[in-house]
Amino acid sequence: MGAGCLRKVPMDRRKFLQTLGLASAAAGLSSAGAACARSAAQKPAGDGRSRVALVTDPGVRRGEEIDAKRVERLLRATLEKALGSANLAGVLPADEVVGIKLNCLAGRPLSPALPLVEALIKILSDAGIPRERVIVFERGERDLRRGGFTPGEHDGVRYLGNDSAGAGYEEEPEISGQLGSCLSRILTRRIGAMINLGVLKDHSLAGLGAGTKNLYGLIHNPNKYHDNGCDPYLADLLAMPVVQKRLCLTILDGLTAQCHGGPGFSPAHAWSYNSLLASRDVIALDRVAWDVIEERRKQTGLPPLERENRAPRWLRTAASRGLGTDEMIRILVLREVLS
Repeated sequence: MGAGCLRKVPMDRRKFLQTLGLASAAAGLSSAGAACARSAAQKPAGDGRSRVALVTDPGVRRGEEIDAKRVERLLRATLEKALGSANLAGVLPADEVVGIKLNCLAGRPLSPALPLVEALIKILSDAGIPRERVIVFERGERDLRRGGFTPGEHDGVRYLGNDSAGAGYEEEPEISGQLGSCLSRILTRRIGAMINLGVLKDHSLAGLGAGTKNLYGLIHNPNKYHDNGCDPYLADLLAMPVVQKRLCLTILDGLTAQCHGGPGFSPAHAWSYNSLLASRDVIALDRVAWDVIEERRKQTGLPPLERENRAPRWLRTAASRGLGTDEMIRILVLREVLS
């Protein structure tokens, strides 16, 4: 990590403006990567609403284990609902390395399931993206191990942390709104498109630790941006040009979900939801995820997040900037239960 990331980012507005935006030479942005940069208005259903898929398979488990064949079927059905097709060739730019950003903070019980990740890699292969052009990554190698993944190259796929050899963070911070951070070089230099693979869970400060919150793993100093329930910092991060260019799709693993005690694993508040969610509009996806969390909280006698002063207010901030849709009336939720 460069010295620019070892010292506190100065808050002088003039310097903010001078450093605003990624330097293309340093970040290596590609025109193909820009294919993923679409506003909420550019990725709607036919009636103008943002599409969010929520598909459930009650038979996706064999006891405590995830059935690999069933989870692949579930993922394909979810993508079909969200995108109109399970073929990701129309979503991802051609000839680019695709990064799959995981969330393994809570450890294996509440991380993206290994069979789900492998199913996604298989679907990418079907779309013409070979395993050699896939990077599965997390904040650090320790996080990968906690989630049950082994850092290194396995059957062509590279599993990396931001602390892996040759990875790291950019030396100078990027500024977006009130957020100043050095970005992961995996994001800026190693991949041309990103699939955000989060987990359906609550968060003790942000309210929701699902899709947008998973992007905190792209910056070197997320600990500095949890005040005020992460508002407006999550919106600031999502607005960064390189994030907008790379982020093509968000998927939430709701096979095991959690309604309280997050972001760590809390067995008392986790449940087998046996569902996946997906959307190209991460804000719309998180809005639906919020409803799922609130419904479960009500069923288990917990108060609404608002009463705990942790409703995800950053959703409204992001939507007000045109980064997605947070109004349920403007979201088309496509539900299905597989038999």
